[in-house]
Amino acid sequence: MDVVLELADEYVFNYVYPSLPAIPLPDLIAGIAAIPSWSEFHTVLSSSSTAFSPLEALSSIVRNVVSASLASNITLDTLPDDNILRQILSLYVITYVGALAIYFSFATPSYFFMFDHNHKRHPKFLKNQVKLEIQMSMKALPLIAALTVPWLLGEVRGWSRLYTHIHNKDNIVPMVFSPPTTVIQETVAAAVATGSTTIMNATAAAAAETAAKFGPLAPVIEPLLDGWGYAAISVFCFMLFTDMGIYWVHRWLHHPLLYKRLHKASCSVIFGSETLSPHHKWIVPTPFSSHAFHPVDGYMQSVPYHIFVYLVPMQKYIYLVMFVLVNLWSVLIHDGEYLVESPVVNSAAHHAVHHLYFNYNYGQYSTLWDRLGGSYRSPDTAMFNPSLRMDKTVWKKQANDVDTFDENGKPTATSDSTFTTAATTQPKTAKVL
Repeated sequence: MDVVLELADEYVFNYVYPSLPAIPLPDLIAGIAAIPSWSEFHTVLSSSSTAFSPLEALSSIVRNVVSASLASNITLDTLPDDNILRQILSLYVITYVGALAIYFSFATPSYFFMFDHNHKRHPKFLKNQVKLEIQMSMKALPLIAALTVPWLLGEVRGWSRLYTHIHNKDNIVPMVFSPPTTVIQETVAAAVATGSTTIMNATAAAAAETAAKFGPLAPVIEPLLDGWGYAAISVFCFMLFTDMGIYWVHRWLHHPLLYKRLHKASCSVIFGSETLSPHHKWIVPTPFSSHAFHPVDGYMQSVPYHIFVYLVPMQKYIYLVMFVLVNLWSVLIHDGEYLVESPVVNSAAHHAVHHLYFNYNYGQYSTLWDRLGGSYRSPDTAMFNPSLRMDKTVWKKQANDVDTFDENGKPTATSDSTFTTAATTQPKTAKVL
C-alpha cells in the first residue's frame, strides 16, 4: 500500500492538502511521546500534596500532552506527507475510493454479461433486490474502509513483512524475470526474523549454509528460497492461509449469537433502516451482493488477507494483485453462472448452495475446509443443467426448504432429511426434487 500512497501523494494529495483550510491538528507522535511512563506517572501522583491533588496532577499531564501535540503548529493544509494523521486520512480515501472502483468495475460487467437474469424469477429473489444490494454495499463500504485503515497504515510504516525487490544484486534491481538459481536472496527464516522490507543480497556463506543443511537436495531447494521461487511459494501460502482463515471467520459468523446480528439480521442499529439487511437476505444472490455485507461482517472476512503479510514475507506488488483478485473472486462466486463443476473448487454453484441452505460451503476458494469441518454439501446436478436449473419445480423445492429453517438458518424437524449437521451422512448429490 505504500506504493499506492506514494503515487496518490504525488499526483493527487500534494495538490489537495495545500488547498484545505488551515485547521490546527495535533501531532500524534509528539503527543504520544509526551505521555509519561508509569513510573513517572506514579512519582507525580505519590508526591502530590493537598495543594496539588492527584486530579490536578493528572490534569497537568494531560495539558502537557496536548501542548506537545500542538507545538509543531501543524495545520490541515501543511501536513507533511509522512505525518501519521495525513497517512490515516489519505489511506481512508484511497481505501474507500478503491473499494468502490473494484466493486462496480467487477460487479457491473458480471451482472450484465455473466449473471443469468432468469434467476430474478426465483420465488426467493427479493423485490428491488439489486437496488437493495447496491444500497447495502454503499452504506457498508465507508465503515469497512475505516476498519481496514490500521492494517494499511502498518504496511505503509513498515510494520508488515511486505518487501519490494524480487531479485536484488548489489542494491541494483536488474530487469530479469529468471534470476540465477544459484543465488539465495533471503531465506524465509531470515525474512521472518528481521521483518526486512527489501530482499537483501545473499552471501556465499548463506549459500554454503544451505548446501550443508539440505545436502544433495540443495540444488532443488535453493531456487525455492530465491526470489521468484519464494514469490511463488508465498502466493500458494497466501491462498492456503486465507482459505482457512475465511472459512473459520465465515463459520463463526453463523454462530447463533452473531448470525442474526451481523450476517443476516436487520441493519437498523447501525443504519436506522429496516429495508437494508446483510448478506443472507440474498438467498438468490447477484454479483452486486458480493460486497453487500454488514460492515463488521465484511471487515472480519477480510482480516485473514491482512494478517498474512504481518506473519509471512510477501512481495508487495504481488500482494496488491492478489488482493484485487480475491475481490474479483468474491464477485464471481455470486454471479449465478455455474460453469465449474468440481469437487475441489468452491465455485459459484457451491456458494449458491451456501446462500440457499446457509450451513454449508463456508469456504472461499476450495472445498478443503468444508470437508474437514463437516460442512460440505455438493451442488445438485440440476444446477449444472440450464433447463433444470430454472425449473419451477426445483425452485419451489428450494423455497420450501428455506422456509423450514429456523431464525438462525438451522434445519428444523420439518426440514428435508438431507439437511443434517453430520457431513458423513451427506449424500454426494443433495436431493432436490
